[in-house]
Amino acid sequence: MPNDRSDSPVEDPESSQLSQQPRLSQQPQLSQSPQSSQPLQPLPPRQPSPDTGAAGGDARDNMIVRTFVRDGRLVRLPARWTRKKVVLRHIAEQTFVPGVEYPERTVHEKLRAWCEDGEVDHVTLRRHLVDFGHLRRSDGIYARPADSARTGSA
Repeated sequence: MPNDRSDSPVEDPESSQLSQQPRLSQQPQLSQSPQSSQPLQPLPPRQPSPDTGAAGGDARDNMIVRTFVRDGRLVRLPARWTRKKVVLRHIAEQTFVPGVEYPERTVHEKLRAWCEDGEVDHVTLRRHLVDFGHLRRSDGIYARPADSARTGSA
C-alpha cells in the first residue's frame, strides 16, 4: 500500500521548525540593563528560600506574616508547615510574655482578638500554639516558655 501514510513519514515544515527551537522553559531568563544599548544578560538561578532563623529569614518571615495576619487579625492559618510555624511564633511573641502564667480565660480572650472575622477559631489557635511549643499548659494555666522565641517546634 504505497499511499498509506503510516508507511512513509510526512514532514510538516512548521513542525520541523518548532521542534528545532528550544522550549521556553529551557531558555534562561534575561534581564535588561537600564541602558537599552547593552545586550541582555541571563539572570542567576533562583536559590531556595532559607529556613526560618537562617540569614535572610527575617525578611521572608515578615512577608509570610503580612500574608496571613492583617490589621492584627489572623486571616487564616497557612497550610504549609514552615509558614504555619512562622505565623504561630509571631502570634505567641505578640500576645504572651515568656514566663508569665495566664489562666485559660485570659488566653481565650487574647486569642479571640486574633480570630475576629477570620477562618480560625480561638480554640484551634490555642491548640496549635500548644502543639508547636509556643504555649505550655498545666492545670488550666498557660505560659509561653522563654526558649520558644525562635524555635517553632514542639
